[in-house]
Amino acid sequence: MNHLSGPRDRLHALAESDGPRTTGGFPSPLPYRGGGRHVESTHRRASRPARISGGEPESPPADQAWILQLRPRNAAALLEAVSEEAALREARLLIGDGAAGWAVEVAGLMAAAAPAQADGPYPAASRHTGRQPTAPAQVSVLSRVPDDLRARSAEALALYVLTCVAGYAADDIPEIVGVSVREFTRRSLPVGGTFDSLKSQLDCLVGELFRSCQDVLGPSKAADVTRTLSAALVAQVQHILLTLAEQAENERRGWFGSAAARHQELVLDILDGADVDAPQAFLRLGYDISRSHLALVVWRDDWGTRGTADLAAAATALLRSAGCSALLTVPVGVSSLWAWGSRTCGHPLSLRQLRHGDGPHRQVAPSPAVHIAAGLPGEGIEGFRTSHRQAGETAEIIRAAGSGAGGRKPPYDYAELELAVLLRSRPDLSTEFVRRELGPLAADDMSELRATVKCYLDLERSMSAVADRLHIAKSSVAYRIRKAERLLGRPVQEDRLRLHSALLLCDVLGRAAVDGPDAGS
Repeated sequence: MNHLSGPRDRLHALAESDGPRTTGGFPSPLPYRGGGRHVESTHRRASRPARISGGEPESPPADQAWILQLRPRNAAALLEAVSEEAALREARLLIGDGAAGWAVEVAGLMAAAAPAQADGPYPAASRHTGRQPTAPAQVSVLSRVPDDLRARSAEALALYVLTCVAGYAADDIPEIVGVSVREFTRRSLPVGGTFDSLKSQLDCLVGELFRSCQDVLGPSKAADVTRTLSAALVAQVQHILLTLAEQAENERRGWFGSAAARHQELVLDILDGADVDAPQAFLRLGYDISRSHLALVVWRDDWGTRGTADLAAAATALLRSAGCSALLTVPVGVSSLWAWGSRTCGHPLSLRQLRHGDGPHRQVAPSPAVHIAAGLPGEGIEGFRTSHRQAGETAEIIRAAGSGAGGRKPPYDYAELELAVLLRSRPDLSTEFVRRELGPLAADDMSELRATVKCYLDLERSMSAVADRLHIAKSSVAYRIRKAERLLGRPVQEDRLRLHSALLLCDVLGRAAVDGPDAGS
């Protein structure tokens, strides 16, 4: 994966053509491709001095009207928006599709700005307690909020600042921007990392806004406007930073000293390899780490504020079905948690056993909104660590696969994905490998052909078995294999292991196997 060598690292990393502006009523609807993930209190506008009673926004003052002329370089920028639909719709009403599209496009640059570097080689919860981490000193990781949270926060921030600068007052900054404060705090990261990241985003936004001002007005007119713009931006940045500083302090007071924070601290010690006394750990956690364990990583895709109770319930149901009599859950950030289950005698059932079993231990399917990744059962403290590491690697490759995850549904089993995890230990090199091995077969419209060739290799090149598996005629199988061989320029059995490995990565990761880890940045 991304060389997340220790559990604390995994904890930190889990976080052209100008269309006309619509001025009357709501903008003509564009197909919405946002995340659809609800976050409360996004844009609550208590006073709008620039709006009139008819519900249609007035024109901004003359020195702000140029903002309505902003246009994205990519005319389809709004199609890539990830904000909550209601917030995006309101921004489009206030400043028009062109300026809203500009903000969405700039938000992509803001989200791609380098995340704050953690201070030290191995940032950890221990920085709040004075205890030294036990992980190797050479481990160095960028500490950042998870990419999807970062993208949504940047977009909400860009839309918020632009509508405010255009003259439409707002009382509260979008809730999603403040979620990163909670995410950093609950991952035991210094809150300063949040502000460093936010500053890099605001710097990017301000720079793009000044450049666009000159492009729209020309250097002579822009000189006067930028003085007013600078004052407005200073006020907005100050408001954002002061608001988030207050939220950070409130979150810090609520989190540190809580039972969840204490459990997280001790669990991180165990995962880091610290010499932990099992009876003492039992007294603090209420969980015996000397037993046999099955570990889960559980998360949801949205960044709402409802807590992790539904994630804990899903983990509990699965671990109980695996025969676990004792459970441990540890919240991680605002939308994920780690879980372990153990039993007194023997190993908990693996996911593979649950899928093929009947009776009281049959598999319990989680809610579609909840993702569960499971490791393999392991014995004692080392099994506690190993099963968790496997679950974490499984979760990471599923997140890398993105929406659909190759057609797989939770819970995701490390045993099924282990080979893909190992093959993708270096995402940059694995991407080059897939492109090189598949050549023309890596194209978007070759998915059916790739699936047939993979099935053919999975089933030891048996045409009849492939036909039965895919429910097609043997002649269709033969035709597809011949076509694939023409595209590859060689028989599929030549360098079979390499071809099979590349097809496996495509099957698990989808487009991410070909596009690479930096796609969309």
